[in-house]
Amino acid sequence: MHINHLACLLGSVIVIAGTTSIHQVAGQQSPDNSSSSACSGDVKVKSQGDLDPLKQCKKYSGSITIEQASVPDLKLPGVMEIDGDIRVRDSNGLSRLSFPHLQSIKGIYLDNNRELNSLDLNALTSVQTFQVAVHPALSEISFPAELSQLSKMAISDTTITRLDGLKMEKVGELLIDNNIYLRTLDIGNLTEVSQSMSISANSPDLTLDLSHLHSLGQGSFRNLAEISIGELDKVDGDLSFISNKFSSLKLSKMTDVSGTLTLADNKNLEKLSVPELKHLGGALSVGNNTRLSHVDAFPKLEQVDGTIDLTGSFDEVKLPHLQDVRGGLNVQTTSDKFSCDDVGNLKQGGVIKGDSFTCKARVANPKSGLNGDGLDTGDSSNNSQQLFSDSYLALALIAVAITFT
Repeated sequence: MHINHLACLLGSVIVIAGTTSIHQVAGQQSPDNSSSSACSGDVKVKSQGDLDPLKQCKKYSGSITIEQASVPDLKLPGVMEIDGDIRVRDSNGLSRLSFPHLQSIKGIYLDNNRELNSLDLNALTSVQTFQVAVHPALSEISFPAELSQLSKMAISDTTITRLDGLKMEKVGELLIDNNIYLRTLDIGNLTEVSQSMSISANSPDLTLDLSHLHSLGQGSFRNLAEISIGELDKVDGDLSFISNKFSSLKLSKMTDVSGTLTLADNKNLEKLSVPELKHLGGALSVGNNTRLSHVDAFPKLEQVDGTIDLTGSFDEVKLPHLQDVRGGLNVQTTSDKFSCDDVGNLKQGGVIKGDSFTCKARVANPKSGLNGDGLDTGDSSNNSQQLFSDSYLALALIAVAITFT
């Protein structure tokens, strides 16, 4: 009796244990997208059928390459994270590309897909590298979920009129160029660019908002109609503003530029203000800003480790606190109102340490002497003022005295 009862109890335990084991195995066989072999590995795509097996994956580990695809539409719903890259190139038949649920990915590279006119990245918030080049039919790039994490972005040679949803605060590199219909670029959340930023050759009416940018590795800004960059206080490399249309540029908080500061060929520039700048680790180059009548934007500038090169049509140069220029100086202007007296005092007072020194007024074609190896003093002319040091003047007086004795 007791034996039969014990057997029954053991049987029950075995059945229960067996049932538990079956459930465990069943649980292991349920879809686990991060570990399933179907959700990992590099994939080459020519058609929608090559993408369809990936739809079951929430996370995909591997890179997806779409090359020379001739189908008009490719779509990958379901996948939310890709631990790898998406590379799409030379697929001239492709017009629509959609990753509607993708939130995070290492890199997206789109290159030379000439008929691509629709790009769906509606859920994307994080990408390390985003690169788009040579897309003549692509009129819009948008991140509706707001792109908040980004290391590098390069967008070149497209017809985009909109680039929306850029909400990152920090980025390593940012290149936006040759998008001739892009008229507005709002990156107002951005506070830091650790490496480089280059914005050039987009629509000549482009308005750029960098209103919260504080720190910049190096920057190049060309062909802009307007720029808001008043909070910038530190630049670790070169900074240049070339061939822009804006009439006013205010760098109200910038105190230090580790490289060269260049302002050139800004034909409408009338007001320039850099009131807090004290140190330049490279050169100061201000040239051919034809409406800039006074070079007086640097009231606190004390030290320039390179050269100073000022050319244009200005009537006056004021550098009241300048104490040390390690290189030479070149000042040339078309104005007949300009006097070289103040500039000459910088040389005679020992502020200018370099050998090259030129100051000329009433010059028909002012020439920049900033060539990376110092300043070219150039040839003097009948309508110019050339300053000489006291020693040269003394020698001239001695020669005259000898002649008349």
